[in-house]
Parts: sequence; structure tokens; C-alpha cells
Amino acid sequence: MWLIFVAIAFLVVCWLNRGNARSKDELSEKSFLASRKDQLDAASTQWKHRVEKSDAEKFSVAGKMDKIPTINIPSVEKEKKTPQAKRYKGKNDASSTPSSPEKNTMFNLCRSTSELTPGALKGDKESDTKSRVVSVVKPDDFTFTAFFESVERANVQGDQLDIKPEDFDAIERQSLLIYKKNVQIRRRKPTRNPIKALAERTDITNEYTEVITGVAEREKKRLNIEKLAQNSNKALEALAGLASKEDFTSVALKKGSVLSSYSPWKSLMLLQVKGRRHVQTRLVEPVASSVNEGDCYVLVTSSAVYTYIGLYSNVIEQSRAADVASHIQKTNDLGCKTSKIMNVSSKDIVKRNLEAFWKHLGAETVPETINAGHPSEDETFESNILQTNMIYTIEDRELVPMDAYWGTIPKIEMLTETNVIVFDFGSEMYIWSGKNASPEKKNLAMKLAKDMWDEGFDYSDCSINPLNIAHVLGERDSKELPLKGDKRPSWAMFAKITQHRETVLFKEKFLDWPDFSRVIRVRGEDGIKRGKGSIEIKPCNAEEMVKNKTNLPDLQIGNTHLGRGDEYFDEETRRLFQYDTIQIKAWRIQENSHEELKERSIGQFYDGDSYIYSWKFRQTVKGRELNGKPSKHAQVGRDMTIFFCWHGNKSSVNEKCTAAFLTVELDKQNAPQVRVVQGSEPAAFLRLFKGTMVIHKGKRNEVDKEPKSRLFVVRGEVEEEIYFMEVPVEMASLRSRSSLVLLDVQGGQVIIWHGSKSSELKRKVTKSSLERILEKKSSELLLDDDDESSLKIVEIVEGSESEDFLDTIGNDRKSYSSLLDSDKDFDYTPRLFKMSSITGSFAATEVPCPHRSEHITPYPFVQSDLYQSSQPALFLFDNHHELWLWQGWWPEKEDCELTADQTGSGAVRLQAERRAAMQTAMNYWKKIHADQDDHEPIEAYLVWAGLEPLEFRNLFATWEVRQDVRELNLRDGKKEDDKIPLRTELALLTRTTYPLAEILQRPLPEGVDPTQLEIYLSDDDFKELLLMTKDEFEQLPSWKKTALKKDKGLF
Repeated sequence: MWLIFVAIAFLVVCWLNRGNARSKDELSEKSFLASRKDQLDAASTQWKHRVEKSDAEKFSVAGKMDKIPTINIPSVEKEKKTPQAKRYKGKNDASSTPSSPEKNTMFNLCRSTSELTPGALKGDKESDTKSRVVSVVKPDDFTFTAFFESVERANVQGDQLDIKPEDFDAIERQSLLIYKKNVQIRRRKPTRNPIKALAERTDITNEYTEVITGVAEREKKRLNIEKLAQNSNKALEALAGLASKEDFTSVALKKGSVLSSYSPWKSLMLLQVKGRRHVQTRLVEPVASSVNEGDCYVLVTSSAVYTYIGLYSNVIEQSRAADVASHIQKTNDLGCKTSKIMNVSSKDIVKRNLEAFWKHLGAETVPETINAGHPSEDETFESNILQTNMIYTIEDRELVPMDAYWGTIPKIEMLTETNVIVFDFGSEMYIWSGKNASPEKKNLAMKLAKDMWDEGFDYSDCSINPLNIAHVLGERDSKELPLKGDKRPSWAMFAKITQHRETVLFKEKFLDWPDFSRVIRVRGEDGIKRGKGSIEIKPCNAEEMVKNKTNLPDLQIGNTHLGRGDEYFDEETRRLFQYDTIQIKAWRIQENSHEELKERSIGQFYDGDSYIYSWKFRQTVKGRELNGKPSKHAQVGRDMTIFFCWHGNKSSVNEKCTAAFLTVELDKQNAPQVRVVQGSEPAAFLRLFKGTMVIHKGKRNEVDKEPKSRLFVVRGEVEEEIYFMEVPVEMASLRSRSSLVLLDVQGGQVIIWHGSKSSELKRKVTKSSLERILEKKSSELLLDDDDESSLKIVEIVEGSESEDFLDTIGNDRKSYSSLLDSDKDFDYTPRLFKMSSITGSFAATEVPCPHRSEHITPYPFVQSDLYQSSQPALFLFDNHHELWLWQGWWPEKEDCELTADQTGSGAVRLQAERRAAMQTAMNYWKKIHADQDDHEPIEAYLVWAGLEPLEFRNLFATWEVRQDVRELNLRDGKKEDDKIPLRTELALLTRTTYPLAEILQRPLPEGVDPTQLEIYLSDDDFKELLLMTKDEFEQLPSWKKTALKKDKGLF
């Protein structure tokens, strides 16, 4: 037996050991998986340590701040802290609120009826009669009240005795006199009370019903009308209208001259724009201490709008503040009427507007603004301020909180036409009423809201108080402000608003208020008319084009006006700003790096490279004496730096992108950056080099170092803004109105070639600028610094060139448009206009020369002004003696097929723009040549891009034929060097009838609308092709017209 027990025990032990081993295996397996998971998690985060940290933080608000202050606002907790939602019944019982019966009851406008003829009385119905109940006054109603006067009203008069307690001692008892008299009483019969008898009668009523038929009144009116008709020549209907009257006694009219005491604005308002996700625009106390550098502010008065941009405000706040100010200025919102918005900041150089801004806030001088707060203060403020929103509606004659919007941002869907809502935003309380809300509901809401407003504020359950939150924002010492008060401040606003009359301050509180200013609307008839698929464009106003509106160049960087780079006179403040150069640095941009240029190489450019120039200068402010001369007293300002990114015409895209990135890397002061394109250099940029700027062809490291002859054209008329640009060494590069320089280092001379029509000023400044360039002995010009010998300068004039000069550039005088034999006057500056209807109306915009001056500029434009514009483009070139209308080309797509723009609506619009441009050119010519006879020819021509004739090409300082554009226009059937008179081309575009053969051929004639080919057919051709007349064709439905046109080849 014991053997059996031993065997069973052995089996149990084996089973337990097996279970323990299995559990150990499971635990080991789980620990192995956990360790592998930890290894994978660690590997997934190791890449962060190998990747360089992004520099995006440098461009954020936190990156711009020197130190990060603490946040004075408590952070938002998971549990919202909102005001306690309670019903509000008002100070007294709201049911006792009086109401006007005229406004609360429905009434019908009583209009008298006028009878036209006597027979009209027979048509009156008995239902037109009216009735009313009349009460009969009882005679005892006033008899008793008059006779039995109240004792209380009776004045009891009599002698008054002064009685003292001692007087009662003098009273003695006396015996009564006994006298008896027998009186016989006579009994009478009882009489009846007439008043009681009258009251007991039941046949007497206290009221009766009076029936009003109006027959007498109508008969009286009829007799009056007949009496008037006998002595008048007017019809009875007219007399009846004149005799009718309207009853306005029950209409309560409002006085228009009396302003409401609850208008939604005040005479002085300071709006704080703060936030990041849902930017909040709140009314704050209009004092200087409310402003800090981390936010934007809009100051609104009755006649001015100021926007204060904080130095560390984010771009969302800046954009929102600009939109709010623009809306106020355009719509005269918030009671402000102004034509200009004053943008101010603490770094403004011109302090006039800034001083006016602070003066409105109670500061006599410009104070030290509170620094910005923590970068995350915007989001903390936004979350806390939204939790203080309290919104009520009217229910059971009480203000009931709207739970869905309590302590959150309101939405537009809550505003219905029949509802009245009270919005309490702390410093602002609005009673908003829908257009169909009842007057009783409006009056009740106004009374309850006013009672709530007078009781003060209580934000004990919230983290902040919206009435004083502005005084803790920014870098300030932490302090506790009251969350509860018995009275709201005087600058806070209690207002009522009706539907569709909301102010911008009220709209800014909503999450999804629609902004219709950003909606693309249907274009009206403002110069473009659409017919049946066609477009009619009106020509430009030629009289406005003739007026020269271009001013002298002024390079504006932010709020700083640099003028031409030397000085700028502010007419408004009567101050003269002078700029003195401190330092100029330059870097050449390579594919992925940059190299700093030596001092002698500054001003030497290559059209295949990109460069970065750093200009450090100092500003000096001077005033003006009463006689207009500059004042002796000067105020030296701070040093400033500007970065210029110069791009050559043949520089690569990679170099342009690299220049943009390197400018940010080189800029340690967040200085402004200006992009400069070759040929369009501003005057302030050219003045940096004092007339020694030279643009070479090619790339700096790829040019041939062998000395050879090089030709440069001279641009500019101001001595310190002149620059040389290398052109091909050939006679085709010569220009008769300019001067060119031929550099022959090997021959030891420099030849200055003056055109026959070049000005004396041009010749003088060319020579002086060339002498300064040779003094620098730049290595780019292959001038040896160690060579003490100087190059000889030789001047020649067009027509008297030496044999050496002609051997170098050629002797083909016909290769350029020479003005040697011309007897015309060339004392003028050409003008260039770009024409387009992209803005909605066809307009001509003048293209200004970036370095224009008061002197005559013979070649103010470059070829890139035409070719770098969006194509197809239209330009009108005014060369004084003739007009040129330059037309672009259709850009070629990758599939080399015609797009819908070239064959459909785009082609129709282009033809309409061409017609308008030609008509504009004709009108422009007539305006500038008003003394010319109508029969004299108009010198206006049409040219195509890539196929320009020599006369047009020589209107520019340099020109290179674009072969790709040339081939595109040749493929479209255009002719090379074609010079088409505008009058001839305009007659073809305005042609209304074509033979049937021309309409059926492809390509179509110029100016034909491809969507309406049938309108160009004559009546006979139309009937022959479509077997019906034009009137019968117009009666067909659209689908039948389309099918018939497809069948006949007109679609």
C-alpha cells in the first residue's frame, strides 16, 4: 500500500517541476521581448541626436528675444474655470417692466376712403359698419362723492385750551335742574328712498352699443369731391387721391438727430489684438500702461486710426490688426471717419505719428514701452480669456445662460432672426437682437442687461479678469489684480446691436464670422463686357496716360526713405535725412558656398554670377530754416545695415536660391534685404560705387585672362550712378544717343565713342567715370597694379572714327540704327506702358526707370522689362517720334500642343486686348500730337516678340535675339522684321464680315472670335451654308445651334 502512495507522490512532484519549468520559459520569453522592444525604441530615437537642430527657432518670436520672461497668467488647467452659470431676474421683478402699448400691440394704418362717383355708395356692404360700446354715467356716481365728503379731508378749526392736571381740582359737583316736559310724538307713514328704488330697477342698463356706419362721412366727402371737380380740370381719381388722408397718430416716430446712448463705440478706444490660433480683439483701458511689445494694438478716435505693431508680435497678430484697421478706414466703422491709417512702432525714425499715438493714451512724450512677455503667453491668454465669455438668452422673462457657448468662443449659427442674446465679454457687453425679434423681448433684455451691468463684475471662479488683464501682460512684476468689483470702469462699453449692423469689434469675437472682403465676387461692367462668348474691352484713358506721374526714385525700407541713397527730404516733417556710408562688403555666390571679394573687386560684376552686398550706413537728421535752407543743427542717428542680393541675367537658379539662404546666414542683425536684378538696379544701389560699377560678361572664374579688346555701353546720367555694361565688340552694339567705351589694354589705350545725338552731359560723366575706374586698376579689367603706366584716353565722335576703331568693331554702318543723318530733335526721354486686363479693367501702367533723374535718359529700359513679363504681354513704347506696340508670345507647353488658352477663351481675350491696345495707342498719339491734321499719317507700328525690326531693337541699350521666341512666332505665321502700321492692323481686327472661304479655313483670320464664326458671314453666305436666315437661326435652342455649327464646320 505504501508503494502506491510513494508512486503518487513522485508523480505529483514531477508534474509540479514541469509546471515551474514552463512558467520559467514563459517569463524568460516575455523578458526577451521586452528587452527587444526597448532596443527598438532606443534605436528609433537615436536619429534625433545625429540630425543637426533646425534653425527655424531663430525666426520665431522666441528666437528674436534676448531673454525669455515668465508668464504672469496662470496656465490653463484641464478643468475649465468659467463664471458660474446662473439665471438672472434683475434687481426687481421683471414682470413689472412697463411696456408701450403703441409698440407692443398690432395696429392697422387707418386710411380714409374716397368715393369717385355717387353710385359707389350703392356698393357699400353692411359688413363695413363698425360698432362700439358706450358706458352711461350714473348720476349718483358723482353726487354722493361730492356731497359726502370724507371727514379726513375736513379741516376742523376751533379754540384750543391748554389744560393742566391742576385744573381738574377746581371742578365742583352741582345738583341738576329737574324739568319735565311732556312731548307728544306724531307718527308719520314711512317714505320710500328714491335712490334705492332706482337701484332696484332692472330695466335700466349702464351701457349701450353705438353702431357707426360712416354713411354721413362718406356722403360729406362725396359732396366735397363733386364741389372740387366743378372748379378743377383734374380727374376724379386724382382729386380723390389728393383728398385722401392717412392717420399716423398711432405711429411712434424716432427722432433721427438724437444719438442712442448705447452706441457700440466710444470716442476713444484702444483695441488689443492678441493670440495665435483664434486671435482675440478686445477693448482695453486706453492708457499707456496697457501697451506692450508682444502684441498689436488699434487705436480708434473719431478722426484717426493708429496701428501699433509690437516688436515681438507674431505675424498672425500683425495681419489681423491690419485687417481690422483697414475695415474701419474703408467702412467708417466704430464712428471713425479717416482716409489714412497711421502705422507706428517703437522703432519709428519719424516720431510724429508715434507721439500723437501716445498723446491719445495720456503720455506727453514717447514712453518706454513694456517689453514682450513669454512666447507662449499668446496661447495661454487666448485660452483663459475665452473662458470668461458669458452669453445669455431670454427665457421666462429671465436671462438664462446658453450652456453650449458658456465660456467658449461664440459661433455665427447662434444668431437667429427672432432671438435676443446678451454677450458679456467683460469690458464689452452687447445686447444683440435679430431683425424679427419682438419689441417686448428687446425691452426686457435691455432692462435686465442694464441691471446686470450696474451690479459690477464677478470673475472669482475664473483665472483672470478681462477688465484688467492688459496690466499683467508682458514683462512685468507679478501682482494680483481684483477679480470682483461693484462697478465697471467708465471706459468699458455697454451697447446694443441689431442684426446686420454689427461692428468689427463685435465680429472679431466669433469663430466663423464670414469675411466678405476676401470673397471673389462677380465682376461688374467696369470696362469688360461679356456677350455671347465674346469679350468687349474698352480702351484706356489716353489723357491720363499723357500726364507724366512718375516721381524721382525713392528706395523705401520699412518706414525709412533712402531716396537716391545720399539724402531724402520729408515734405511732411520738413526734415532732411542724410546717409553716410560706413562700410561696404561683398560676397560672390557659388553653388553651395560663398567667397568674400577684395576691396578692389567691389563694384565688379559678372552677368553669370550672383552677389551679396552689405551696406552699413549712418543716418543724420537735419531740419530746415524758415528761408528753406538746411539747418546747421544735425542729429546723428543710429547705424543701419541693408543687404542687396544682385542677380545677373544668366545666373543659375541654384545660385539665386543659395544667395537667399546665405543672406540670412550672414545677417546677424535681422537687417532688411533687397533683391536687385541686372538692368533694374535702383539709384541707391548704384550710388554705392560712385560711378565705378562694371558688369562683365560670363562668370568670374571662367573668363579668358588673355588681354583683348572689350566694348562697354554706358548707362545713367548722374555721375555717381553711372555704370558700364559689356556688350559684343561689333558695330551693331553702337547707339547714336549714348556713349560707349572700347578698352584696348594690349594697345595701351581706351577709346570713348560718342554717338552723334548723345548729350554733352553724357560725354562729360562718361569720361570722369572712366578715369575713376582706371585709377582702381581692377584685376577684372586685366589692369596690372604694379604697372605705373596709364592707359591713354581717346575720344571720338560718330562719323569720324579712326581706322583702328573700325578694324576692331567692323565697318557695317547698317548693322545699327544710326541717327547721323537725322535732323530730328532727340531731347526727350522715352516712356513705356504695360497694358493688361488682369485686374478686371483694361489699364495701362507706366514702367518707371529705376535710376531716372531730372536729366534726359535716352535708354531708360532694358530688354528684360519686356521678356520677363507674364506672356502673352502687350507694351506700348513711346519714342516721341513714333509709337511701338510690342506683343509677346504664347509660351510653349511640354507636350508642344496648343492649349485651350490659345484656341478658346484665352485667344478671344487676347484679341480683345489687342483691339483695345491699338485703339489706346491711336488715342494716345492724337493727344500728344493735338496740332496734327486728321489726314496726316499716324506713326504707330506693331511688332512681335523675337521678330523686332532694327529700329525697335536700337531703342534699348543692348539687345539679344531670343531664338526660342523667334521660332514660336514664325511658326504662328508672323514675319521677321515686320513693321505693321497700327491703323491697318486695327482695321483688320475690327472687320465684321468675311467671305465663307476665309471662315472655313484654318488658321482663322486675325481678330475672329472662334466661338461665334457665324456672325462674320454675310446674309447670303449664311443662308447658303445653314439653309436658314439669321433670325431663324436665333430662334433655335442652344443644343440645335451647336449641332448645326458642328455639321457645317463652324464650331
